[in-house]
Amino acid sequence: MQKVTFLCLTALLTLSSTLAGCSQGSSTNAGETKGKEPAASQPNTAAPKKNDPVTLRMTYWAGSQLTVDKNNAVIELFQKANPNIKIEAEYYAGDAYNDKINVQAASNSLPDIVRVDYSQIQNYVNKGILKPLDDYIANKTIDMTGVAEVNMKGGIINGKTYGINIGNNALVMFYDPEKLEKAGVKAPGPDYTWDQYEKDLQTIKDKLNIYGDTHMMQSHFEVWLRQQGKSFYNKAQDALGYDDDKLFIDYMNLQLKWQKKGIISPIGVELEVRGLEDGPFPKGQAAFGGFSYWSNHADIMETQLKKPLGYAMYPGSGDGKGMYMKPSFFHGIAASSKHPEEAAKFIEFFTNNLDAAKSLNAYFGMPYHPKLIAGMQNSFSDTQKRVSQYLQVVEKHSSVIDPPAPVAGSEVGKIFTNIRAEVFYEKITPQQAAEKFRKEANAVLAKKK
Repeated sequence: MQKVTFLCLTALLTLSSTLAGCSQGSSTNAGETKGKEPAASQPNTAAPKKNDPVTLRMTYWAGSQLTVDKNNAVIELFQKANPNIKIEAEYYAGDAYNDKINVQAASNSLPDIVRVDYSQIQNYVNKGILKPLDDYIANKTIDMTGVAEVNMKGGIINGKTYGINIGNNALVMFYDPEKLEKAGVKAPGPDYTWDQYEKDLQTIKDKLNIYGDTHMMQSHFEVWLRQQGKSFYNKAQDALGYDDDKLFIDYMNLQLKWQKKGIISPIGVELEVRGLEDGPFPKGQAAFGGFSYWSNHADIMETQLKKPLGYAMYPGSGDGKGMYMKPSFFHGIAASSKHPEEAAKFIEFFTNNLDAAKSLNAYFGMPYHPKLIAGMQNSFSDTQKRVSQYLQVVEKHSSVIDPPAPVAGSEVGKIFTNIRAEVFYEKITPQQAAEKFRKEANAVLAKKK
């Protein structure tokens, strides 16, 4: 029962980074009756003249009505600013979304604008679904002036830009400033080290008699590997990306040491966590919260604890190797679109227009364009201001995000979760765990490549 509960939580934490819920999706046009199936676009034989009426279709993933409402609000703003362009939107939930994209691509009936998850962008490019956007960026139809390169890299495949990030998230280690001050522990900054983190965990235990933090998760291990110049998967994604098992062994041994000192919570407590509001940190039982949390969980944490929190990168991230920016979604243009210029205008509006940004209110992740960050300050809540400031720190101390996980990634994640539990229950040694994980993970990756 413990294993099942924890695996469900892992799925919850992963899905929550997409900033969407779990209601049933269907097709809809902005201002039209929900549930209509949109007709396939008919090819236009003549290029439209400037300001001629144009109808664009877009498609996106939606798991809640709020997602639909947010999207429609931006469409309405865009249509008021561009009265010659009409947007017809359709949405789908769950696996039905990717299935629909593949069917439409095969039948040459793709919408002009496609919302793409990071896990699928490489796949879509390989299938020829998306059009490169570099010309529209170069002529500033999509104006990315002043945007840090790290915010663009996730949408660049084989040297060309196929997707524009619509909002950022990042892994975060929350901390309770009041508890740290009471324990005499300095708030962690960009140069925070693993050694200092361990010392602080011990101080918190000694001074406050509470846990310092929890055991680390797969997300920590991936950052740990990136800090060593390695990756979780190899480039071909048919095996693990690191050859030296000492990296895995050191990672596990460090936590075993903390576990024996009692400065992190027991693994049994962590395996019973049932949601984002549950667990040692949101219950006020730990000073740090590094439990695979993302920046978009900040409002939940601050609401739960009823106080402002601190946000820090994982220890060891000061050199800029470990941390990365996670795009919530991308917008791309279908390779078959007859109106790519107009589609690029909509992507520019959705990404960089201040009124659109205020309407979205960081629903799809925090804006990253410097002019939006400046323009949103008066409308941001205090929590959003803290998140925005944190993401600007991560932006300065991060490297390019790793490629999306392969098809077998979820199964590899389950293997990792089960083996780490065996280590922390002291059923196997870190050395045995490293060998077991490599053997089982590589077998799955080689089989499902």
